[in-house]
Amino acid sequence: MLLTDTSILENVQIISESTSKGTMCIRGRFQMAETPNNNKRVYSQELLEREAGRLVEAYKARRLMGELDHPTHDHVSLQNVSHLVTNLKMQGKEMIGEAELLPTPAGQVAQALLKGGVQLGISSRGLGSTRQEGSTTMVEDDFQLICF
Repeated sequence: MLLTDTSILENVQIISESTSKGTMCIRGRFQMAETPNNNKRVYSQELLEREAGRLVEAYKARRLMGELDHPTHDHVSLQNVSHLVTNLKMQGKEMIGEAELLPTPAGQVAQALLKGGVQLGISSRGLGSTRQEGSTTMVEDDFQLICF
């Protein structure tokens, strides 16, 4: 099942901007472990640590792309790419991410919104199953993160 979880991009910082390349690099909290998110789903810390580790090769090779908005499909559409995830690491229960907002049309929109003071959201998109524990939906260990 496709799992899309949306939250506000917390503690976002603009790390750098390149006028010659048209890019902007940002850092912020992409995901939180052991805490219900806006979709009332809980990801274990072990699961997020595993997925951050699994994606190291993809982001180091500059292949971990994401889209503007919150698509409902399980693949990244290249025509809608806005950013490239360049780092993911766990700091306690927080998954801290870094991304390069690209000079694509969607990336330029994201850059303009940030410069305009808009508080952007971020979505994780992945495949996996869930189980109910009372009013909480727990994400199972078969989850595989596709992108942010």
